[in-house]
Amino acid sequence: MEFLAGPHLDLLPNRSKINTFHSVIFNVPGVYLYGCTPHPNMGMLGLVVVDNNFENIADIKKTELSPVASSVLNNLLEEISLNLR
Repeated sequence: MEFLAGPHLDLLPNRSKINTFHSVIFNVPGVYLYGCTPHPNMGMLGLVVVDNNFENIADIKKTELSPVASSVLNNLLEEISLNLR
């Protein structure tokens, strides 16, 4: 796993090693975009929302990704917006 966008990325660990257990404690509220270490450009992405804080969602939307990953991110963001209504 590697973080691609989010608040204070410098406070987060570097990418994890493949096939190992990895955990993260989030101390800063906001939205974090992460990807599978070897496959983020193939769309293996996820979002973590800490403390129900969406203040940095515009920054997440600006993340430069491959076309496939951008499509996946757009679907994830749409899912979030549907749940916020």
